[in-house]
Amino acid sequence: MQSEAEFQRSAAPQGSGPLWVIAAVLVLAVLHVGRDVFIPMALALLLSVVLIPPARLLQRVGLPRALAVTLLLLLTLATIGGVILLVISQVLTLAADLPNWEITLREKLRTLSEGSGVLDHAMGTLRRLSEELSGGSAAAGAAPVQVAPVSAGGGTLEALLDVAGMAAGAAASLAIALLLMAYLLMQREDVRDRFLRLAGLNDINRTTRAMADATDRVGGYLLMQTLINAIFGLGMGVGLAVIGVPNAPLWGVLGFVLRYIPFLGAWIALCLPLIVSFATSPDWTGPLLVLLLFAVVDGTVTYLLEPMLYGRSTGISPLALLISSALWTVLWGPIGLLLAPPITACLAILGRHVPALSFLEILLGNAEALPAPLRFYQRHLAGDPEGATEIAELHADAQGAGAALRDLVLPGVAALSADQADGALSAAAVRRIAEGLAAVGTTLVADEPVPDDAPALRLAPVGGAVDRALAAVAGAAARQQGWRLAREDETPTATVLCLSRPVSAQRLRRAAAQAAAGPCLGLALEDGAAAQLGGALGAAPVLRTLDALLARLPAAAAPRRAPQGAEAALPPPDAGLALPA
Repeated sequence: MQSEAEFQRSAAPQGSGPLWVIAAVLVLAVLHVGRDVFIPMALALLLSVVLIPPARLLQRVGLPRALAVTLLLLLTLATIGGVILLVISQVLTLAADLPNWEITLREKLRTLSEGSGVLDHAMGTLRRLSEELSGGSAAAGAAPVQVAPVSAGGGTLEALLDVAGMAAGAAASLAIALLLMAYLLMQREDVRDRFLRLAGLNDINRTTRAMADATDRVGGYLLMQTLINAIFGLGMGVGLAVIGVPNAPLWGVLGFVLRYIPFLGAWIALCLPLIVSFATSPDWTGPLLVLLLFAVVDGTVTYLLEPMLYGRSTGISPLALLISSALWTVLWGPIGLLLAPPITACLAILGRHVPALSFLEILLGNAEALPAPLRFYQRHLAGDPEGATEIAELHADAQGAGAALRDLVLPGVAALSADQADGALSAAAVRRIAEGLAAVGTTLVADEPVPDDAPALRLAPVGGAVDRALAAVAGAAARQQGWRLAREDETPTATVLCLSRPVSAQRLRRAAAQAAAGPCLGLALEDGAAAQLGGALGAAPVLRTLDALLARLPAAAAPRRAPQGAEAALPPPDAGLALPA
C-alpha cells in the first residue's frame, strides 16, 4: 500500500505555488479579454469532437472526406437555422397572443389578491400603516412634477438597431466557428500531429492517450447529452401540446437548449411554460398538469435514461462542475455556462495524463481524493468514528470483512503507532483512536457465529492502547476462522502477543509470562518490535501480517487441543502482505 508520505509527494503539484497562481490569473485574464476569439474556437473544437465519429462513418461508406464534411456542415447549418426560425416564429406568435391573455391573468391576480385569511389581513394592516406613515409627508411636500414627452419612434429604431447588432455579432461568431470546425474535420490528422509536436515528442504515448481519452469521453458525453436533451424537449413539447399550453413547440425547443445548462437548465425550461399556463388557463388545472408533466418527463430522463445511455461520465465532480459553471459564465457570459462541462472535463483529463498538472484532476475529478486506507484513518483523526465505520463496512460489503481488516483497520493501527512514535498525537487522542479502531474491527465480524466449544485464543497486548487495538484486529481476524477469545480462567489453545513498537524489557517479560502456558505466536508491526518479540519468545514465530497469522491459525471446524510441541506442528509462516511501517 502507498504510504501517506508517498501519497502526499505524488499528489503535490509540481512547481512553485505563487507561480501557479500568477499563471492561472494571467490565463483567466487572457480568456476574458480575448473571449471574442476564444469562444468560436472552443465551439469549433467541441463541434468537431462531436462530428468526428459521423465523419468517419460517412468515409467508411465511401464518401470522399470533402463531401462528408460538407454534408455535416450543411446539416449543422440546417439544424441551427431551423431552430432559429422556429423560435422566431413562435416568439412572434406569443407576442401577438399576449393581449388575449390579459383578462385571464387579471382574474388570476384578483383571486390571489382578494383572498381571505391571516396573511391577507396582515398584508392589509401593513398596507394601511404604510399609507398612514407616508400620507402626511407626501401631501405636505407634494409639488407638481413636469414630465417631458418621450418620442417612441427613435426608441423603437434604436432598439431594432441594437438587436440587429447583437444578431450580427452572434452570426459572425457562429460562422467563424463553423468554418473552423470544417477545417478541423478536413485536416484532423494534421492538426493532431502539430499538437503532438507542440506538446513534445519525449512522451508521445502519454499525449496520444490523453487526446484519445478527451475525444472519446467528451465526444461521447456530448452526443449522449444531445440525445437525452432531444428526448426531454420532445417529451415536454408533445406533452404541453396535449395539455393545451400555447406555443408548445417553442417550449420544447427551449427545453432542449436550456437543458445543456448544468443544474438549472431543466428548471428554467419548466418556469416558462408554467407562467404561460398560469396566464392562459381559466383555472388551476393547467399549471398543475404542467408540473406533473415535468415531473414525469424529467424523472424519466434523469433517473432512467441517463444511467442507461451514459456509458462513462465526464469524470468531474458535481462541486467542480458548479464552480466551473460560475467561473466560465463570468469569463464568457451565457455561452460559457453551456461550454463549462466539456471544458472542465478536458482540464480534468489533462490533469490525469500530465504529471505537472495532476492537481487539476484532484480539484476537478470525481475520483476519490484519498485512497481508502488514508480516508479511513483520517476519519478517526477527525473524530468521526461513524464515517470510518461506514467506509470499512462498504469495503467489507465489496471484498469481505477479512479484506477490510487487512486493507483498512490494520494499516490504521500501523499509522496510529507511527504517529504516536513521532509525538504527533496526545495520549488522549491515541486512546480515542485506538478504541475506535478496535470497535470497527469488532463490528465487522460481530455477525460471525462462533460456538462455545470453538478453540480458544488468548490475545496479549504487550504495550498500551495501540497494542490493544492490534490485539482486537487479530482477534477479529481469528474469529472469522472459527476461533473464540479465551476466558480469564481458561487455558487457551494458542496465545498471540501483539506489539506495535518496542517497549521496556519489564513490560515485555510480564507479557511473555502470560504466554508461557501453551503455544505462542508473536504479531508485530515494525522491525524493532519484531526483533524484540523474537528475543523474548525464542523459537516461537513472530509474524508481521494478518495473512501470516491466519496461516498459523487454520480454520477451526471443531474444538481442538494443543498437543505437546504444537509450535513445531503449526504450518510454516506465510510472508503475506507487507504492512506500512
